[in-house]
Amino acid sequence: MRIQLYDRGLPPGKQLFANLQTLCQRLQIDDDPEYFKDMTRVYSMGLQGNTILLIDGEVVLIDKYPPLKELENILSDYLK
Repeated sequence: MRIQLYDRGLPPGKQLFANLQTLCQRLQIDDDPEYFKDMTRVYSMGLQGNTILLIDGEVVLIDKYPPLKELENILSDYLK
């Protein structure tokens, strides 16, 4: 599973990334999540936002910062 977080460096985005790291360890996901401040790629895909989460190339969240449990449910859905 490839988890990519594109963020402009805002505090909520940094917290989201920290939560992703925690959940990857808890769920024993082999690949570490990736954090990018360069928004060029997602903008070239036609996406706009301050924080964009992609899982396996699919847009999952744009400018949303779910609580840890909800984020865990999202990741679990992609593990199936």
